[in-house]
Amino acid sequence: MRANIISIWTGRAGRILKAVLVMLLAFDLCLPARATQVMVVSDLHYMARELYEGSELFLRALRAGDGKITQYGDALMAALCEEVVRQRPDALLVTGDLAFNGEKASHEALARWFARIEASDIPVWVMPGNHDINVSTARRFDGDGWEYTQTVSPEEFREIYRDYMSPEADGAAANLSYVAKVSDRLWVAMTDAAFYQGEAQAFGLFTADHAAWLERVMREAGDAELITASHHSLLPQTEFSRDSYVMLGNETMLALDRTYGVRLHLSGHLHVQHIASRDGVMDAALGAFCTWPHRYALVTRREDGSLEYEAKSLDGALLPGGFLQMSKAWFSDIAKAKARASLPEGTENIEMLADYAARFNLAYFAGTYRSDDPSWREDPAYALWQQQADNPFWQYMRLVMDEPNADNLHRKIP
Repeated sequence: MRANIISIWTGRAGRILKAVLVMLLAFDLCLPARATQVMVVSDLHYMARELYEGSELFLRALRAGDGKITQYGDALMAALCEEVVRQRPDALLVTGDLAFNGEKASHEALARWFARIEASDIPVWVMPGNHDINVSTARRFDGDGWEYTQTVSPEEFREIYRDYMSPEADGAAANLSYVAKVSDRLWVAMTDAAFYQGEAQAFGLFTADHAAWLERVMREAGDAELITASHHSLLPQTEFSRDSYVMLGNETMLALDRTYGVRLHLSGHLHVQHIASRDGVMDAALGAFCTWPHRYALVTRREDGSLEYEAKSLDGALLPGGFLQMSKAWFSDIAKAKARASLPEGTENIEMLADYAARFNLAYFAGTYRSDDPSWREDPAYALWQQQADNPFWQYMRLVMDEPNADNLHRKIP
C-alpha cells in the first residue's frame, strides 16, 4: 500500500495534485490577513421584568432619571443579540453596569441573554460597574410601592457570570479583573476598578494591587495587542465630569499604558459618547446602551497594526416599530423637564428654552454635537439662555460648547 501511494505521488496524477496544492497555497497567501474585531457595549442597566412590571412608581422614577428606558430592556437585549450575531465579532465585551441597581434577579436574567449570544459561537466577556455588586438600593417595584430585593456579592457575581469571565477573576487583590484573550493577536485587560467593598460606591479606584496585576498582564501579552478596559474613565472626558467619573489612581494606570505601549482604553459610566486622548493613549467612553440612540462600538485590530474605533447605533429594524422614535422622545422629554425645573417660575419663552436644551442634550449624549456647528449659537434660544448666567443647565451647556471640536464617534490609530 505504501509503495502504491508513493507511485501515485511521483507519477502524473501526483504532479497534478502537487500543482493544485501549490496554487491553493499561493491563493491563500494572496488573501488579506483577517482582522480581529470586538463589539463593545456598556451601561445596560438591565432589570428583570418581574421586578417592575406594572409599576407606575417605577416609571415615575425613570422619568426623574437620566433617560434610561429600562422598561424596554428585553426588547433592547433581543435586538442586541441579533446585532451581535449579524456583526459576527470575535467577542462581545460588556464594560460594567450590567444591572439596573445590582438586583440578583436582573443578573440571572441577563446571563441567560448572554447565553443566547454564546450559542452562536461568539464569546461574551463581562465586568462589573458601580451598579452591579453590593448595591444597597436594589429594589422590587409593585404598583405604587417598593421593597428591597436581593443584590449580589462579588462571589455571587462571579458565579452568575462564570461562563463570561476568565477563571482568574476570583475576587482576589485586583477585584474581579481578568484578561479576555480574544485571539493570539488581541488581548483585553478587563480591569475591575469598581469599589464595592461593604457597599457599592459611585467612584472607581485603581490600586497598587491593580497596578501589579496589570503590569504582569502587560509583560505576558508579548506580541499581542493589549487594550485596557474599565467601567470608569481613564482620562477626564469633559469638564463637568472631571471629578466624578474618572477613577482614582488613573495616573498610575495611564503611566503603565504609556510604558507598555497600550494605545486604547475602553470605558463607560459617563453615559455620554465621548473620546479623550493624552500622551498617545485614547480613552473611548461608550454611551449608555440603555439610552437613545443605544450605542455600541466596534473595535478592529488590523494586520498592519492599526486600530479603529467606531461607535454605532442599534439598528431600528431589529426593534419594534417606532421604537427609536419613542426612545428619543422619552430622552427628550426628560431633558425638557429638567431644563424647565432649572428655570425660575414665569420665565418667558420657557418652552423654547426647554426645547433647545433637549436638542442639545440629545446631540451631546449621542456624541454628535460639534462645537464648529454654527446653528447652535445662531438659534434664537441661545441668546435667551445667555441671560440665565447662573442657571446650572446653562452652565453645563457652556462647558460642553467650550470643549475642543472633535469626532467622538470614529477614530483610527495608526
